[in-house]
Amino acid sequence: MKTNRNGLIAGAMSALAVLGTAVPAAAQDDKLLMVTSTFPMTSPTPYAESNAQMYSVWCQTYGCLGRYNYATKEYEGILVETWEIVDDNTWRFKLREGLVRHDGGPGPTTTDVLHSYHRVLNDPASTQKNIFSEVKTIREVDEHTFEIVTTKPLASLLSYIFDRFIITSAELAEDSASPDEDAPYGWGPYKLASYTLDQEIALEKNDDFPGIAETAPDIAVYRQIREAEQRVTALMNGEVQIARLIPPQLVSRIEGSESIDTVQSPSIEQMFLAFNPKFEPWTDKRVRQAAAHAINKDLIIDRFLMGLADKLDGPLGEQQICYTGPLDFVIDYDPEKSRELLVEAGYEDGGPSIEFMTASGRYISDRQVSEIVTQMLTEVGFEVDLQVPEYANLTAAMRAGELPMYYLGRGLFLDPSEPLSQYLESDITQRIGYTNLELDALLQQERQTLDPEERCQIVRQAAELIAEEVPMFFMWSHRLVHGVQKGIEWNASADGEIWLSDVKMSM
Repeated sequence: MKTNRNGLIAGAMSALAVLGTAVPAAAQDDKLLMVTSTFPMTSPTPYAESNAQMYSVWCQTYGCLGRYNYATKEYEGILVETWEIVDDNTWRFKLREGLVRHDGGPGPTTTDVLHSYHRVLNDPASTQKNIFSEVKTIREVDEHTFEIVTTKPLASLLSYIFDRFIITSAELAEDSASPDEDAPYGWGPYKLASYTLDQEIALEKNDDFPGIAETAPDIAVYRQIREAEQRVTALMNGEVQIARLIPPQLVSRIEGSESIDTVQSPSIEQMFLAFNPKFEPWTDKRVRQAAAHAINKDLIIDRFLMGLADKLDGPLGEQQICYTGPLDFVIDYDPEKSRELLVEAGYEDGGPSIEFMTASGRYISDRQVSEIVTQMLTEVGFEVDLQVPEYANLTAAMRAGELPMYYLGRGLFLDPSEPLSQYLESDITQRIGYTNLELDALLQQERQTLDPEERCQIVRQAAELIAEEVPMFFMWSHRLVHGVQKGIEWNASADGEIWLSDVKMSM
């Protein structure tokens, strides 16, 4: 399926570029940026996908409220100009005026915000209802001002909605039965030129967007290349200008190239092991701690991941909001302590038998890391059955609470509130099946504490408790390594996504 727009660079141009065919002469003078995509592209409906890449694409095209600037560690507005907390349950947002819709139509209004809110909640294709799980309603103040009313005080509201709440036109929706295909016009710094399912997305710069630089790409194409080897090959052959998420074992291939730079950034995706207390032997905290003490994170990072990961001592790293430094309680590598804990837990004559599930190819070296972890657990007495199901089956079973132990990552882990609640708060989801009333109270308290400093101290208390109870054993966040053709400047951020107006291309 392809969505084309009159007056824009033809979608065929980007498709020809993907296929290696000559780009039409009309587009040859444009600054064309080809970048790799590792996420699937399954729908042109901006409410139908809930992954970081597609949030970023729709935020830059239709427009979202704002984004988090990792350089300044502050939120900044895109479609909204200002926001404030009116009372404990009410946030007020003021839309920017003077923006022009891509088809020449009017700028965004509160009517568009309310329309988009209802689409998220009611569109059968929507997969994003969870971003409003703590929102009671959105109400109009005036044409360019609206208020979001939460069910309880919600300190982390911006992390839920800011760059994930995509605003689409109420007027275009009323005039078209399929506005996402027939009239995909928004207010962002880039226009949607074409969308080819599971292949590529082409965007064109919106020169009318305030402040957009002349050095930003005129045309950007996200080309879906899921396999890392293929991404590197495409970069080396000049088929793409930015190849994202290069695994450690392939970095050396691009480091020797005179035409390619490597760009690194930290990551907000936290890699972890989950020990589900609904299953034996993970009901016993001593066994969970024993497993954690058996794992030599430093060895894996240094020798296998080639130093391209930042070790975690708990749920938060330096990139997360409310990180306040290393934890007081840390489970270090100590195989003797691991064996002692297993004996205390009643395993004098051999460790427990466990099932361990992992993905393969979804995260950097995920299967290989899990094989190393299996060996380390075996060395202290665990009998490990490592299984590698299809990723879709793995995540479905994880969400249903059917996995005793697994190795996965949690992306979009910027503000800790939503991820920690999602995995560890009682009766929120079944992902781990952990229940701790003390932790529940802390997580509920931090969400309702609007003073940032006070809130972050509560988050730290929760992190200390999680580190000791260890239903999740946080391993590391991978360093994100990208290959970039020389002549292109891009300061990669910790979410790994490309904000196109920040990219500088040679004139």
